[in-house]
Amino acid sequence: MEKYKVKLLGNIRTKLKTWFEEAEAIEKEDLYKFLHSLAGTAPTIGYLEIGEIAGRLLMELEQSKTGVWSRESIQVFLSPLLAAAYEADSSGRLDLTAEKEPADGEKDLIMLIDDDPALIMFLKEELEKNQFAVMAFTSPQKALKALFDLDPCCVIMDVHMKGKSGLEILEEFKQYIHFRFIPSIMISVDNSKETRMRSYELDADDFIQKPFEIDEFILRVRRLVKRKKQLRELIMLDELTKVYTRKHLKPAFERVSSQMEREQLPFSAAMIDLDHFKSINDRYGHLTGDHVLSQFAEVLKNNLRTGDLPFRYGGEEFFVLFPRTDHHTAKHVLDRLLEQFEQEVFSSAGETLTVSFSAGISDASACRGFEHTVKAADHALYEAKRMGRARVILAKGNEDVEPVKKAVRFAIVDDDPIIRSVLQDYLRNSSLNSEVSLTVETYKNGAAFLSSGWHLKMPELPSFIILDGVMPELDGVEVLKSIRSLDDQERFTIVMLTGRTSEEDMAEALRLGADDYLTKPFKLKEMESRLLRLIKKVSS
Repeated sequence: MEKYKVKLLGNIRTKLKTWFEEAEAIEKEDLYKFLHSLAGTAPTIGYLEIGEIAGRLLMELEQSKTGVWSRESIQVFLSPLLAAAYEADSSGRLDLTAEKEPADGEKDLIMLIDDDPALIMFLKEELEKNQFAVMAFTSPQKALKALFDLDPCCVIMDVHMKGKSGLEILEEFKQYIHFRFIPSIMISVDNSKETRMRSYELDADDFIQKPFEIDEFILRVRRLVKRKKQLRELIMLDELTKVYTRKHLKPAFERVSSQMEREQLPFSAAMIDLDHFKSINDRYGHLTGDHVLSQFAEVLKNNLRTGDLPFRYGGEEFFVLFPRTDHHTAKHVLDRLLEQFEQEVFSSAGETLTVSFSAGISDASACRGFEHTVKAADHALYEAKRMGRARVILAKGNEDVEPVKKAVRFAIVDDDPIIRSVLQDYLRNSSLNSEVSLTVETYKNGAAFLSSGWHLKMPELPSFIILDGVMPELDGVEVLKSIRSLDDQERFTIVMLTGRTSEEDMAEALRLGADDYLTKPFKLKEMESRLLRLIKKVSS
């Protein structure tokens, strides 16, 4: 049966590639024959989902009055079939009864730091087999920059690396992760007492000598991740700011909301965001950023009244509940807080700076529950930023509001038209759209991408490039070199696609600054999960 499955997928690929690349127009009759054959054959050999989708498209085609289909229209029409066929090809078998894997957001994130790409690729693969999400870095500086946004459950780094030793990096890391309870594991061929003792003096949580048994390695990683999660469950206050953590926000909101409703008293809520905080981290470093956050939290607590509840919502965002308070009074409280906080002077490397914040306030008693209250406050916050920041804005009424989404642009560069079409359609319809506003463009090779000037446009937006490693004319590694040579190359997040026989190419890509890579064939859900983490990192 397996050989028939392989043959069917091959036939689908051949037909679609011909239509996508060579045909200017496709007759309805040809499309009908193709779908009719699939609807009958696919379920017979075990591809139930492909057969079901083909049958559904066949019924839609019968009702359509379109006699001749353009290349673009047929790509859109067949996109559900493309996704199902690609998933079948990725897994080798479309097993609808397979054991459920952890949802994207449930996988614990591991950060790997090593200048040996071969070891990184091996450990990444083994950890992902064990249901961890993994972000790998060959540059300690880049890893340090990403640490705050990714908030990993564990950091694993080698002791001996070129340029800077793992012990030096660990010492630097510990300045930053002091308030974050991120366990660290040092790995090394050097098992000397001096190296082990120095690792533990710098608060490494474990030391593992190379070579090691991978099953024991995974077990030790899992043990530390479990300990971190247990500690997190016990913590009510954010480690850095000493205000309540986000996980306690919704229960607190529901408790206060019920009480205010019984007592028929007003209730307000506010979303607060420090202005230009990312530029503070980029220019002055994360230690200065942490100091600004902790000082703001201190000013916030000192200016709130008894009964007001502050929470760290995430990154530089805070949320405040104002029981027994109408939204006009809440605005007066935050206006006073803004005036005081703007007078705070921070210093870093001989420079001084002041910081402001923007805030949006919603009338929680008029909103329909927690989610609506948060959306309304977030919408007002967006309006405050649009109007120039450093101000407090009241949400307008209690009408339905959509969450504010940041704009992110994607370029897909791959010489395979089916891959381009599948990824473009999947990105446009995936859950990523609930986080950000996506625009997607596709390019058939590296030369077409660079000549388009896509990478020179919209410098204000985070930009993602999904880049095939092997392409004619100009391969992915050459494109990667071009992007990383730009002055503003930091705004590009690059995910490389590679075949299983291209380990040397991927090692080179990691050295040159690829942010992540996927080995073909891959599952679309896996791509979505990785992109979601990267998007949160760059848009936080």
